[in-house]
Amino acid sequence: MTEAVKEAPAEHGAGHGPTYFIDTEGTIHEWSSPTITTEQIAQLGGWDVSAGVIEIDPDNNERTLAVGEVVELEPGHGFAKKVRWKRGDNAFEARLDLEMQLLQGHFGEAVARNGAWFLVNDYLVPGKEWNRQKTPVAFRAQVGYPGTPPYGIFVPAGIRFNGALPQNYQEPVGDRPPFPGDWGLFSWSPDDGQWRPGPAPREGSNLLNFALGFAHRFRQGA
Repeated sequence: MTEAVKEAPAEHGAGHGPTYFIDTEGTIHEWSSPTITTEQIAQLGGWDVSAGVIEIDPDNNERTLAVGEVVELEPGHGFAKKVRWKRGDNAFEARLDLEMQLLQGHFGEAVARNGAWFLVNDYLVPGKEWNRQKTPVAFRAQVGYPGTPPYGIFVPAGIRFNGALPQNYQEPVGDRPPFPGDWGLFSWSPDDGQWRPGPAPREGSNLLNFALGFAHRFRQGA
């Protein structure tokens, strides 16, 4: 969130332009550009952009930014109008909290969460041809979830089937989960027409269903 905008201190010298102050949930960041994107605000805040970014004006009016939106930061005399930013809308966060409860109900303490990302440790890998009997798996709620179905099975790099790289799998991946280590990605999505979410996770397709489906992919082998 933009806590304030002020002119750069004189000691910065001419040509450096104004310094902006970006306030993300109480943490202040200096920003030198007159514009900032939704993704950059989320990065400064340390959260996944899929959680969303909300602008809050001085009157506490809220506006959700679109992905890829460019916000102009207007410098003024002294301090400019106070504008704050926070992560995504409450409905999305509430949905993910309920999804986490379902995952923990099945996998117990093996489940961890970081923003819209989820991690299940010690996921059973069916089939003796794999070089792992168990593996961590990570996945996330995409932007627009639950209307947008989840995609992909992330596993620590190095998984092999009969000593070979599996099909529809790549490693390493640049868009990696926010968990330690290098990761690979299986291309995987719910079957067409099978993703039918309800108003609450228990009333339709959910991330637990999605995660349980990983076993089917492993049974397919290479």
